[in-house]
Amino acid sequence: MSFISKNSALGALIQNNLNRLAADEQLSPDRMLNGLENGEMVLLGNPLHPNLRPVPVGQPGRVKVNANLGTSPGNNNLESELCKLKTALLSGADTVMDLSIAGNLNEIRKQIISTCPCPLGTVPIYAVAQRYIEQGEDPAGFQPEELLEEIRLQAEQGVDFMTLHCGITRANAAMAEEKNRRCMGIVSRGGSILARWMKRNNQGNPLLSHFEEILEICRAYNVTISMGDGMRPGAGADAGDAAQWDEMLVISGLISRARQAGVQCMVEGPGHVPLHLVPSQIHTAKTLTHGAPLYVLGPLTIDSSPGYDHIAGAIGAALAVQAGADFLCYLTPAEHLGLPGVEDVRQGVIASRIAAQAGETALRRPWALHREKAMNQARSALDWQGMKKAALDPAAVCERKQNLDADSPCDMCGGFCALKMTRDF
Repeated sequence: MSFISKNSALGALIQNNLNRLAADEQLSPDRMLNGLENGEMVLLGNPLHPNLRPVPVGQPGRVKVNANLGTSPGNNNLESELCKLKTALLSGADTVMDLSIAGNLNEIRKQIISTCPCPLGTVPIYAVAQRYIEQGEDPAGFQPEELLEEIRLQAEQGVDFMTLHCGITRANAAMAEEKNRRCMGIVSRGGSILARWMKRNNQGNPLLSHFEEILEICRAYNVTISMGDGMRPGAGADAGDAAQWDEMLVISGLISRARQAGVQCMVEGPGHVPLHLVPSQIHTAKTLTHGAPLYVLGPLTIDSSPGYDHIAGAIGAALAVQAGADFLCYLTPAEHLGLPGVEDVRQGVIASRIAAQAGETALRRPWALHREKAMNQARSALDWQGMKKAALDPAAVCERKQNLDADSPCDMCGGFCALKMTRDF
């Protein structure tokens, strides 16, 4: 039995959207089907998500960009998050994730799903832990059944993909926490909750021990599992250590199990990685996980750029795309400092889209080359409307250039415009 035939929800999604999606990705329908069948691509789309426009992620389709939203204990305003959602979509985000950890998470999630036409991702363990934290109790006090019920609830609400830290074990958590072994220990919120749970209960990861039940839920609603990188490096010095790769080896086996069950999977990649290690990190992750779509946070190439981490992340992301990454999770100027505002969201999305364009141009992807050619032709002709159309952020062109009349030089050069100097003579 083929992979797609095992997942009726996915099969219906493909049947209703294949031709449009193939045209959008500039792929043949057969190539898309092959990618979905062998797991190199996933199609994000829960049939219960209203007014959804499904999004494919993986090789050799377009690189996609995700924007994170969500409340925090210090800033719990649903209207603000909905405004950020609108800004993310207008800036070109392909998907969003609701990472809320404060307020009525159920209501926040329902509002975002009903408003959001693109796939939505979540981290279900946040909702479980929040119920305990709000009561002043240990966030690791939950029972595995509570976590399974939360996964089922969010699937029934229409969530399209979920970060589940299934690869964490007592062994790799101990590696990450061992003194003098890591600079930053465990920096993943979900990873730290599970590591605490395993210590408290003297048991293994409940997501791992209940993996078959999770697969049943995800297959029923075509929820794509995003294998969380709970052992991701939180400092460049920690990149490529034993804890990181031990988790990836566990994930490797889980990817095979999920495919056998007809459940789509992608893999979350590293966080902080020095520039010279980015290609090898991407190549190794893709190899270990059987070519599954790789979803990277950054990676941040330096640790010393608070306020500008969207730039440090975009540098790493461009190199990651060239090496084979499929999906970029944005970083904003607020990373490591606080909850991002509306302008942070816009800058984060644009920075990641620049990284995707740079990486795909290096890969000679036709859509990336077409944009570069269109911009060059427009600049040569001093065609400001054409430049605006070819720009990744057309609004920035309008902000900087008030007069978009044809043949108008920029304010910097005026009569010294090099193009006009030789052309007019």
